[in-house]
Amino acid sequence: MKKRGLTSFVLLLAAGMAISGCSNNGTSGTEQKVEGPSKEQVTIKFWHRWPESQQALEQAIKEFSDKYPNIKVELPAIASSQYATQLQAAVASNDLPDIFANANAVPVDQLNRLGLIHDIDDVVQGYKDKFYEGTWTEGFTTLNGKVYALPHFTPRRYAHVLYYNKNVLKNAGLSEKDVPKSWDDLVAVGAKIKQSGSDVYPLILGIKTDWLASGYLGQMATAIKPEVVPNDGFNLKTGQYEFDSPGYIESIEFIKKLQDDKLLHPNSLVIDYREASSLFAGGKAAFVIDGTFLSSELQQNNKFNDFGVAPLPTKDGKPQYYAFQGETKATLHVSKNTKHYEEVKLFLQFYMDRYYTKQLELGVEGSPIVEQNKTVKIDNPPFVEAQKIQDQTFVLSPHPFTRNRAAVQVNTELNGKKPKETVGKILEGYLAGQVKDVKAQLSQLTSGYNKALQESIDKVNKSGTPVQPSDYQFPNWTPLQPYSTDKYNELKK
Repeated sequence: MKKRGLTSFVLLLAAGMAISGCSNNGTSGTEQKVEGPSKEQVTIKFWHRWPESQQALEQAIKEFSDKYPNIKVELPAIASSQYATQLQAAVASNDLPDIFANANAVPVDQLNRLGLIHDIDDVVQGYKDKFYEGTWTEGFTTLNGKVYALPHFTPRRYAHVLYYNKNVLKNAGLSEKDVPKSWDDLVAVGAKIKQSGSDVYPLILGIKTDWLASGYLGQMATAIKPEVVPNDGFNLKTGQYEFDSPGYIESIEFIKKLQDDKLLHPNSLVIDYREASSLFAGGKAAFVIDGTFLSSELQQNNKFNDFGVAPLPTKDGKPQYYAFQGETKATLHVSKNTKHYEEVKLFLQFYMDRYYTKQLELGVEGSPIVEQNKTVKIDNPPFVEAQKIQDQTFVLSPHPFTRNRAAVQVNTELNGKKPKETVGKILEGYLAGQVKDVKAQLSQLTSGYNKALQESIDKVNKSGTPVQPSDYQFPNWTPLQPYSTDKYNELKK
């Protein structure tokens, strides 16, 4: 899940370099090489930010401890909302745990330039080819060909789906066949559901979770203008951000129509996604939009199983997609200063063998290793269906990181320059009546992002690393079709 979080790159760079004394290439002459895991008692500290993973992690760690009793893995409870702050403090004090989850505000390139992370090439040796195509992508999991980030979930994680409450549908005289495929379907079905109870609504959304709202709006928008990828509102044809595309505008206006027609639960504006899912499980709404990870949360947190999963309804029922560009958003890093690298290596290899399968068994999320998703037995129909939809929704799409490695540096610069506004916040303001002209607001966001992008490109160019706006344009890309390596080679000709 996305977290806001750390201070600007300049401040963090200064703090990290002053404390660690490391050079820009992240090398250190103080590492102690160990031939193998120690037989003495060793404690590995592991920080993560995924509450849905807690049970699977605890079970996997117990199995590891039973197998290697001399290695203790500490897994402190850290509130996901506090993770970024705690990680910032650890960076500032040069006291990072042995293993830690990534944070969006500190890209892998930045961590490496601070000399804070260890490459893990030898950890993934023998495993690397088993992962999904596109996993080992420059600027996300690798730098200069070396691996610095290990996926925690399947990289095909952030597709959004529609959950439906079977009991609410039944009480309204409806069945699973009535689950809407288009916006018009949702309005028509919603009118019938509204008649079944005064406190039951067709749809509920946790709009306070703005990153989630940005995600499903972007995904629905691809059915209207597929050139704009849902991940970040970027038009891969023009090489510019385009939050003011017809896709975003019409998707936001559709949610507003649901609100005006009283088909959207009135609490949607003041609750987050977890509160929305609880009300959904309690029969207060027929549908909720969320990520595929909600399947396990409904079952574990709400003890609710009478639900199904379907693709998001889109305008006119047209195809939608979520772009997979190598941006494995949930990953683990290893601290450069760990004193127990061999034990960490052993644990992470066990992690790939056992945690990945454990999360499948518990219905938490898919594995980053393709074969495990095919062979692990899962007795959880909603989870299996969510994974199927997610897999079908993802389309391998181009990314400037792959075309020009200098784009990684541009991203690090851009990270501290992006506007603080988000599409999700604009939706919230529009529904609350604070935003009167949604197109104008989205245009302002678009301008802010494109200005920040150009400034970042200019700065990297001035440093002597060539990168051009044309590196962000992919004229030979066909939306909704996988973008192969051959397509990148075409652009070089």
